[in-house]
Amino acid sequence: MVAPVNGGPRYTSSTQKTASESSTQAPSDPAAERAKQAATLDGIRKKDESKLTGTDRDNYASALGTDKILENKPFLGFFDDSVSETIAKKLDGDIASYLKQNPNASLKDIDKHVDDSFKKQMFSAVVAQKGVDMAIASLKKQLQKTRDGFDE
Repeated sequence: MVAPVNGGPRYTSSTQKTASESSTQAPSDPAAERAKQAATLDGIRKKDESKLTGTDRDNYASALGTDKILENKPFLGFFDDSVSETIAKKLDGDIASYLKQNPNASLKDIDKHVDDSFKKQMFSAVVAQKGVDMAIASLKKQLQKTRDGFDE
């Protein structure tokens, strides 16, 4: 018998996990979430454009927005979690507003709007983060000047 890796449980033949148990992914797995969103998007894309309901458009836009955030999760990892949450909230609000103003928008129009809105929110987040970084660097520089003044 082999020692457990990283303090994990040691399985014997009577307690080993089944294949279905070990293949279950956590809900926080971005790949599994993206697959779920892709399934939703594909299901709605297969419908006839003239038979789409408002709910279909809402679900499509929501899934598309979530997919955009999940797709960019590696980049968003450089920011605090609150930045990702803020982007998601602003994106949801913008999408809801767009769908309210354009209840019969085509899927292509929704695609374009979500993409443009996401880019706008990402740009705002990057600029805001850069502003914070510059302010912190300036404060550090001032603090160092003050320390240097006391050392003399």
